[in-house]
Amino acid sequence: MDSVPNTPPGQLRRMAAVWEQVLKKGGIGPDDSFFTLGGQSVMAGTLVRAAGERFGVRIPIRSLFEYSRLGEFTDHVVGLAPPTAPTTAPPPDAVSTDAVPPDAVPPDVPLEMTAFQRRIWLAEQIDPSVRNHVPLAWSVAGRLDPDRLRVALGRLVAEHEILRTRFVDEDGGWSVRLCEPWLPSLELLDLGDATDDATDIPDGVTEWLEAALRLPFDLESGQLLRAALGEFADGRQVLLLCVHHLVIDGESIPVLLAELDRCCATQDRPRQVVQYREFAAHQREQRDSASGHTDLAYWASALEGASADTPLPAPERPEPNGAFRLPLPAGLLDSLRAVQSEHGVSWFMVAATALAVSLHRWTGLDDVTFGSPTANRNHPRFAGLLGPSLNTAVLRSGVTGDSTVLDVLLRMRGEALGALEHQAVEFDDVLNHVKPARRFGHTPYVNVTLNMNLLDDHVAVLDGARLTPLLIDELRSDYAKFGLTVTMVQLEGRLIGLVSHRGDQLGAEDARELADRLAGLLARFPEALDEPVLRRD
Repeated sequence: MDSVPNTPPGQLRRMAAVWEQVLKKGGIGPDDSFFTLGGQSVMAGTLVRAAGERFGVRIPIRSLFEYSRLGEFTDHVVGLAPPTAPTTAPPPDAVSTDAVPPDAVPPDVPLEMTAFQRRIWLAEQIDPSVRNHVPLAWSVAGRLDPDRLRVALGRLVAEHEILRTRFVDEDGGWSVRLCEPWLPSLELLDLGDATDDATDIPDGVTEWLEAALRLPFDLESGQLLRAALGEFADGRQVLLLCVHHLVIDGESIPVLLAELDRCCATQDRPRQVVQYREFAAHQREQRDSASGHTDLAYWASALEGASADTPLPAPERPEPNGAFRLPLPAGLLDSLRAVQSEHGVSWFMVAATALAVSLHRWTGLDDVTFGSPTANRNHPRFAGLLGPSLNTAVLRSGVTGDSTVLDVLLRMRGEALGALEHQAVEFDDVLNHVKPARRFGHTPYVNVTLNMNLLDDHVAVLDGARLTPLLIDELRSDYAKFGLTVTMVQLEGRLIGLVSHRGDQLGAEDARELADRLAGLLARFPEALDEPVLRRD
């Protein structure tokens, strides 16, 4: 590896090792850019956290976007490091005393919910028809043994309190308690002959997941996980799970699979893990901290004067919820690398820009807001947490008659970085502080939502078999929570766009019109940077 001016070769090698581990690429050189290597916002948080631990210094996430090449980023970090910063990484088996979890608590001792859990729980109390279920499906390359999988599921539940957490309604309030370890049942499905088209999802898979989504969980039971193992006539398998959102989110899926694999691989006594109640306690402490007040002040300033609702053209009569794929061209990720590298933006920032411009043009408004889920896992202690850590950030786009697409891109860059730096404060606390106007069935500021789902990170190994995620589009209409949700899925190097909408707030024809605008802008994005935003087309 070549060195660059002002960068000691040893420091550059140490930083390259961090980049290679996070980006899962080898041979990274000093001139390689985080963005051309496939980096995105979620990876950025992981990378700066890992680099900060390696070099003994706190690195703002903004630094990676301002110094996006390995050499210049290393220079910047070395300049930040105090003279006493460690020069070698701690041994891999070193465990901080801070990371040792407390002793287990007995059942029926009241615990506390996180703000995310309270919001999910309350939604189901208000409307029992709401289903906050998370359907998961993987194709299996190799073989999973049903008996070993059942045992592993039981061990997983025993070790992770979140999978045996009861949500109890007491006199109109809520309480969280634990139940004793329980053994999830594993339903065995005979899926018959495999479909000839590898892109099609077998009917039996969809039927099981649809049934699991329709069937409510008993929140007081503490048993909020269902599992099935399907087998084709030719011996191939699929693994299916349905888990309640109260106990899992997208960031937890890789953790769940890794822990399940460990439970399959070893039969020794359960090990201590960081429990979800510790995360809940950490969030409570953050709320009352100086940084929590700073974060709250940031959001109050960022949302001052913003409309709480991005209007959607509701149909005259409510329609069924809908879901469909966004028509994205092949090779889109590759076509955007130069834009990302030149302007120091992630793929998420490009997608946010395209959505903002599409909303401006569609509504004719010069000020729009939309939401995006974030994961509050910046503290190293909770990087491997099993349980929902989701929060919601608001992105705001304001334009004038002279604004171009590039202007919005730079605005979204700042908005996204600000959101990442101040994401610890709970969205509910922000709403309680700024007190926006509310409309039944609409979530203020985020009734349009952009979600990035990086399934590349969810490809996993379980008991020697390789699991690859399956996308089942039609299920998304069953749990559309917002007026409009745009999800970008990166799977095995391909970018897939998914749109879901609530039929009482947005008709199918209008949803497809907006989707076509969004897809068209993304397809020509590098050439569209000089286009005016508020053009009429």
